This record gives sequence, structure tokens and C-alpha cells, in this order.
Amino acid sequence: RAELDYYGLESAVFPKVPFSIELATFSLGPNMRSKRFGMGAVVLPENRGVLIVGGRDDDDEALVSTELLDQETNIFSPGPVMESARDGECAAAVLEDGRVVVVGGNNETDIFLTSEVLSPASNTWSPGPNLALVHGGCAALPLSSSRVLVIGGHDSTDELSYLSTSEVVDLASGTSTPGPEMS
Repeated sequence: RAELDYYGLESAVFPKVPFSIELATFSLGPNMRSKRFGMGAVVLPENRGVLIVGGRDDDDEALVSTELLDQETNIFSPGPVMESARDGECAAAVLEDGRVVVVGGNNETDIFLTSEVLSPASNTWSPGPNLALVHGGCAALPLSSSRVLVIGGHDSTDELSYLSTSEVVDLASGTSTPGPEMS
């Protein structure tokens, strides 16, 4: 737990919210505006909804679009357009201040080492720090108001080479540093 706490992960791994599988139920939700698969998704703070990012369409094209689900009306609306088309190989995390960070992913030919940051104030995307390595199919966890842990994934579009590495992306300094290696 000390190492998890060092990276700010203890509350992510050991949540304080109790959960019971016996109480969980599933039902069909609303239709999205676009058919898409392999997209990223995050729950936005302050009841702002659920943000769906990127993915692929029926023509297997990576998407630059996003959609926002209003949880009160149960209706999807267009969200802000990202700078790069990213399929579900990307990961997204919400920071304490409400910014959304999207890392990695790919288009039809390349896996990205780039990130993008959505500002809740302007509702626009801007470039974030580059990752040290390309990460497709990775996970992202918020660590603080400006840091995101990027975990694992793969680094190739043809022959999958799985990663046991992680890195910490720091938006305040614009850097990415190695995180703990997975075993």
C-alpha cells in the first residue's frame, strides 16, 4: 500500500465506496448519435455527464468526435472534437479540476505517444505532454490535479508487443516520467 500511496493510487485500488454485486442491475441505455466501438469513456464531475471519446465507426475509421450523455435526460449530444482521431486503443482520465486527459491510442497506421486535454471552462481540446513510449490499449488513472498514471498496453499495430511499463504524465510540468514496472 505504501507504493500505491506514493503514486497516489491507494484510493483508486481500495475505493472507500462499498459495492455489492447483488445490488447491481443492467438495462439498455440510450442510443449514441454515432455507431462506434472501441471508444474511451469517463464520468465527468459535478453531474456534467458521461464523455465518450473516439473509437471506430462502421467503416473501421478512427473517430475524432466525442459525445456527451446527459444523465438526467438520458440523451447523447455532440461533444467537443478532438485534435486527433483516436480509436479505443486510447485511455481517458478525469483530473480533480475537471479536465479530461486522453492518452495514447491509434489511427489506422500509427500508435500515438501524444495526449490531449479537455478544458471544462472552454470545452476545447489542446495538446498535452507527449508520453515517453507509445501506448495502445493502455489504462489511465488520475493521481492528482495535474498527474495521470498511464499503465501497460502495447506498442505495435501489427504484431502485438505487450508492455509491462507505466509512466506518470504531469500536465503542470509538461513531462512524462517512468512509473512502477508491472510484474
